Amino acid sequence: MSLRTTMNLGRMRQFPLHNHSQPISFRSLHFASSSRQAGFFTPRISLLQSTSPFLKRSFNSTARDLIRSSYFPKGGIGGYGGGYGGGGGGGWFSRLRSRIDRIPTMTLIYGLIGLNGGVFLLWQYAISSAQRFRDPTLFFFLQKNFILNEVNVFSGRIWTLVTSAFSHMSGSHIFVNCLGLYFLAPAAAGLMGSSAFLGLYLGAGIFSSLTSLTYHRLKRDRWMGSEGASGAIYACLSFYGAMFPQSTVLMFFVIPMPVWVAISGIFAWDFYGALFRPNSGTDSAGHLGGITYGLLAALAMRRGGLLRMLRGGGRRW
Repeated sequence: MSLRTTMNLGRMRQFPLHNHSQPISFRSLHFASSSRQAGFFTPRISLLQSTSPFLKRSFNSTARDLIRSSYFPKGGIGGYGGGYGGGGGGGWFSRLRSRIDRIPTMTLIYGLIGLNGGVFLLWQYAISSAQRFRDPTLFFFLQKNFILNEVNVFSGRIWTLVTSAFSHMSGSHIFVNCLGLYFLAPAAAGLMGSSAFLGLYLGAGIFSSLTSLTYHRLKRDRWMGSEGASGAIYACLSFYGAMFPQSTVLMFFVIPMPVWVAISGIFAWDFYGALFRPNSGTDSAGHLGGITYGLLAALAMRRGGLLRMLRGGGRRW
């Protein structure tokens, strides 16, 4: 399934800042997007243009900065990191978040793509060494540490819940996933900031791995394992769709529909695959876990952070 998303917020309601009588005109905040073996976005975010001289005098903000300040305030328990890590004050976690937030979002995304590419090259070298030189040492190492399956997890190698989200053995697999990461991730990262986006990527990788592990454990089927960044990429997709559900997507580059309809269709397809096509070669359960994690992350952020949401406070949808 190929998606292409185009969102124009030029029709957003105008609102005053600090009770100033002159409204802000959002002229151009444009997102365009595309995705995975089942759908990607291509985000492009242009700078905010404003006719308000007050805004020009008082702020030097991009569109992403203004959206972040509304949905992702820093500090306390309102932000993404605060909701998941306690935040606040001058603790080591807050300092770490601050340092990560200094990294440009595209630099972080390129770094994630580079990590995926590096593990892929290790796989290729390991396969070549095993076939040509009869030396499977590296291959067995990667199999034990970068593949998600019951043997690895229950042998104590729980880090495979994360490392499997950076592992691709085939060229087509890494091409499609890195293409989706390149086109989709900037939309989510631009809204959240670098540290929150990194938390989304890693958290979605762990959650989708646990979902896949639980699914195969309950089915008791013959499962050799799974790998790939698809769960994290689907989390970016569903997070963006939950934040802007009425933005338009072009299914197969032709059929326009709201993004929430597209995500629902992807969810339904993977749900069908998990029930009736368990041996298709696609980890549908992991995809479902990624989509679910992205929706829950968006819900938590819209309500002011996970801890505040659990206490019943924060923003309402």
